[in-house]
Amino acid sequence: MPTKRTGDTNISDAAVKAKTGKNWTQWFSLLDKWGAKEKAHKDIAVYLRQKVGQTTWWSQMITVEYERKQRGRIVGERVADGGFTMDVQRTVTATAQKAFDTFLQPEHAAKWFTKKAKADVRVGGSYSNSDGDMGEFLAVDSPKRARFSWDNKRHCPGTFVELTVRAAGPGKVAVCISHSRLKNAKD
Repeated sequence: MPTKRTGDTNISDAAVKAKTGKNWTQWFSLLDKWGAKEKAHKDIAVYLRQKVGQTTWWSQMITVEYERKQRGRIVGERVADGGFTMDVQRTVTATAQKAFDTFLQPEHAAKWFTKKAKADVRVGGSYSNSDGDMGEFLAVDSPKRARFSWDNKRHCPGTFVELTVRAAGPGKVAVCISHSRLKNAKD
């Protein structure tokens, strides 16, 4: 189950102040005075970017942290679609192709994830396994990225998974799995 973390960023007051000129308390106070409690996520981010002069990244970060602190938004919750996203990233010693194949090729997935896996890893191709997971590949850019639907009727039907693999130093890659459109934090 995801951590129900609200309003406690991993970015320290000192770090946010060094990059933006204000600490978290000052940002939250400024946004409260502006009336952000009644504003949509997008409107807050646009205000911070266009009127206050923050970068797009900091505008989003400040908006998300404000929503966590003032509105109880929890980690993984997505405002745009009302659902949740779970992201997991690990750095491993492997080539990009080996990491990509370990997740998507049946002979590799059977060693760590599921049994009786079948996969036609191409846009429009399908996959399935003995756990009831099935779906369609929506994007495939081997060995960098794959996006596919997740249609297991017992859990998380109608969701999407995205795999990304990128270089992370000599002989290492960062592998990120993002499972989106989850209905709630428990999923």
